[in-house]
Amino acid sequence: MSVFAVVVALLLDFALMDQKARWHPARAMGYVTDTLEVICGAVGVSARAQGAVFVAAAACLFVFSSSFILLVASFSRPLLILIDGVMIYLAMDGTRVATEVSGAADAFSRDGAEEALVSLKRLAGIDSGVTCEEEIASCAIEALAEKFSDSVCATLFYAAIGGAPLAWLHRAVIASDAAAGYRDPGRSEFGWASARLCHILNYPPARISAAIVAVASPTVGGSIGTTLEGVKKDRGASEIPNAWYSLVAFADALGVTLRYDSRRPEALDEKTSAGTGQMPRIADVWRALCLYWSAYALAALAAVALGGILR
Repeated sequence: MSVFAVVVALLLDFALMDQKARWHPARAMGYVTDTLEVICGAVGVSARAQGAVFVAAAACLFVFSSSFILLVASFSRPLLILIDGVMIYLAMDGTRVATEVSGAADAFSRDGAEEALVSLKRLAGIDSGVTCEEEIASCAIEALAEKFSDSVCATLFYAAIGGAPLAWLHRAVIASDAAAGYRDPGRSEFGWASARLCHILNYPPARISAAIVAVASPTVGGSIGTTLEGVKKDRGASEIPNAWYSLVAFADALGVTLRYDSRRPEALDEKTSAGTGQMPRIADVWRALCLYWSAYALAALAAVALGGILR
């Protein structure tokens, strides 16, 4: 069944794009995780145990909710496929990422860095001190690479395996990891469980995303072999290996140098470079978008094929 639901989700993503209304489950997830964080933080156990309860509660809530909705719709197979597809679509972030990044590139060309940051801040936290063209371009491409791994490949991978429940399990763990703040000072113990589970769930999709970007690299003048070699060479260069795979793949495919965590001012002394070329310009953002769409198409085909095999 998942293969048909994935197809429905992809059609909705391209037809409707991402509708982040107030009622959107992704927005509700933010409120839920914030509330659960407060509740679990008051439990009288160690911070690490509190964090484990927190991520387990968040994951179970969204998995059980999506499973219950599918159970209610199970009396009709067409309705079940449609509902499953809609929920997978709501867990995706594919077209929104490209829309925000292209909007940022347009805004920079038209109005400068300040307007470009408005779009980019909706994707990830960015230091307001980022003002030059190279920094804006690097931030935009970093966002594309990271979201392609976390919000496209991972969502499609888990949707193909287990439909909406697994897709929302992954989304809930990502949200829990962000809320728990494992890398923030004083939060490492509470966020430990979320970070570990997030790492485990992102392990296969991160490597799949790098391979897909490599296959798509000729669309922007890159080389499959060079991109894969770059990923293999630099795969252990970052403390965040899963996100690093996709970032290195994008950098090598485009022939530019990206600086991971350049969007976080507190990490200025911990930047790690990916790629060997020049710092990107706005023209490279448009090339990155072409690469993103090509890789998205390949990821979609791979997810449909995987869903068909497992059906």
